[in-house]
Amino acid sequence: MNKHVEQCLQKLHEKGFEAYLIGGAVRDHLLGLEPKDFDITTNASPEQIEACFQKTTRINERFQTVLVYQSNRQIEVSTFKGDTLLDDVEARDFTINSLAYSHEEGVIDLVNGTTDLSNHCIRSYRPDATMQSDPLRIFRAARFISTFGFEVEEATLQACQTYANGLRSVAKERIVTEWIGLLKGRYKQKAFSFLEAIRLEEVLPFFNLSPFVYHVFKSNKSISWDSDVRALTEYCLIAGTVDVLTALPFSNQIKKQVKQLYRLYHNRLNQHWTNWTLYQAGLSSAIEVEKIREDREMECETTENIKSRFRELPIQSKSDLQLTGKDLIEMENKKPGPWVKRALEQLEKAVIERVVPNERDALIHYYKRESE
Repeated sequence: MNKHVEQCLQKLHEKGFEAYLIGGAVRDHLLGLEPKDFDITTNASPEQIEACFQKTTRINERFQTVLVYQSNRQIEVSTFKGDTLLDDVEARDFTINSLAYSHEEGVIDLVNGTTDLSNHCIRSYRPDATMQSDPLRIFRAARFISTFGFEVEEATLQACQTYANGLRSVAKERIVTEWIGLLKGRYKQKAFSFLEAIRLEEVLPFFNLSPFVYHVFKSNKSISWDSDVRALTEYCLIAGTVDVLTALPFSNQIKKQVKQLYRLYHNRLNQHWTNWTLYQAGLSSAIEVEKIREDREMECETTENIKSRFRELPIQSKSDLQLTGKDLIEMENKKPGPWVKRALEQLEKAVIERVVPNERDALIHYYKRESE
């Protein structure tokens, strides 16, 4: 177990409280995966939790959750949902997420979660109550399907279908978090089949995708994507437009990055990377475009080749240019404006194409000559 989690549990035990590691960390450990997040459940109240540790933040009043800082690790510590550990695990979304652990007892399984884990089964202990109390759990089921490739148990599937309309009242931001997790999963084809079964398009029109798009997703080979931007770009590429982002609550920065990657991919369909287009794209975006092509079994450049070519460019960014916008403004004795950006881009291109060396005097001479 993570030493910071051990310390956290020990501190609560020393104060006379029950405390258990619970949820995804236990599940992932049993699956042979490296846990990313650690959650602890305890019979201590939020006030008592805060009194046990030097640095804490109350993050969720409804679920009585306190963020505890142990060195560089953040651990979520929540008060039991109910009076006992049994009450707590029975109130959780799925049995595979209801497994607890303590140093003294090892894995504590009160709802047959280990059996479901072995059978690759997503099951709710009380399906109807679970989905009715928080319909977002329906989308969480889809994310777990995409991540692990598990099947949804029949009673749980029926509850998802029955209470799918409840997703209409869930904040888009919460849904989109699960949606991104789904897109990153290796078994998204199965997840889309599940979403079809619960009639997602009828419930959430802003996720409307044509049957063709569903077909492409479901027939695509098992590929997982690491970043939000990559996952959303793939979503747009399969949908055939970036307009699908319009109704989704992503930051302008993420939308900008997705649109750039989408555009670069389509540009790459018609031409190989030149030094100038490689420079304009940037190293990380160029690598991502080639990975997209590789996943589609298209001709592509290796990551090492792209890195090698990028290293050989005379400059890697505008900041490397030996003449700045401020220099141009002083030379021309003009006010800043769009002309500065155009002039710098002209100089960048000239340097990248080795028309002029990246030397201050040479750049000044070139700029003056081209401006005549």
